[in-house]
Amino acid sequence: MNKNSKFLRMYKVLSLAFAIIVQIYWYKWTRKSEAEWERLWESIGKRFRKTLFELEGLLIKVGQFISIRSDLLPHSFIKEIQDLTDKVPSSEWHEIQRLLEEEWGTEVSKKILSIEKKAVASASIGEVYKGILPGGSAVAIKIQRPEIQSIVQTDFRTLKILIWFVDHFVPIPKGFINLKVLFKELKQVIERELDFSKEKETLLYFRERYKDSEIVKIPSVFPELCTQKVLVMEWVEGKRLTDVEAIQEISGEDVARRLLKIFLPQWLEPGIFHADPHPGNVLLSEEGQIILLDFGMAGELSKKDAVAFQELIETFLAKNYSKTVEV
Repeated sequence: MNKNSKFLRMYKVLSLAFAIIVQIYWYKWTRKSEAEWERLWESIGKRFRKTLFELEGLLIKVGQFISIRSDLLPHSFIKEIQDLTDKVPSSEWHEIQRLLEEEWGTEVSKKILSIEKKAVASASIGEVYKGILPGGSAVAIKIQRPEIQSIVQTDFRTLKILIWFVDHFVPIPKGFINLKVLFKELKQVIERELDFSKEKETLLYFRERYKDSEIVKIPSVFPELCTQKVLVMEWVEGKRLTDVEAIQEISGEDVARRLLKIFLPQWLEPGIFHADPHPGNVLLSEEGQIILLDFGMAGELSKKDAVAFQELIETFLAKNYSKTVEV
């Protein structure tokens, strides 16, 4: 199937969604056993995962969000889609090359000395390739997925139809996610992520913010090679925070203190904060520095919200739980 075909994408997603809804109603109507429900959710998870990898685009992002909501969905479903953050298929090299030449207005070889044709990282919106500049500097070249803007718009229309259907015909449990609010927030986040020039400005903001810090490393940027669809940064290497051996070589307590020192001010003081600090975006260098990557998702904390968060923590630490609820 051509994943870029608008009507086929919509058909694939909507038919899967409606089939799942019918199956769930049938299982409820026939009062299936707990074991049968487990097998059903596992089967749904496999079909859901297969469809997301086949279609990619915004749907991967939706799947990534769902994959961390084990509080709302069955474990047998969640376990089938947990690897969406790490195993997004990369694009064909000729598509990436064409996009680079369109953005740079010339042949790739005239801008960089070399580039590896296999992506070192691949996500729902962009992919990262390692390259070498004429001066010898190693760089990370983040490139927007080909045709992703058109694909995202199609997926937004599909999700809007699906949410309308669920809102009108499916009994949503009390306390479940407000799908309309989720859709609005997701749309705002994705539209921002589709403009790499905004990510560049956010990266520069954090470089300025942490310019005097010895515990954090923010990659430098090469503005002359950056566009709305291409972001070229200094190549940095580090270990994931999930790498227990790497953390133990330094000190787990020291790493925890550094993380708190970096992220607590972002969450408690007015200003911009990194909104996507998953293990692939927060690394540990050999020197023990915390490396922050991927500033596509960022939020801004107002002075009013910052004060509210500070009061919330103060009342919690003071064990004044009645006041905590009020805040």
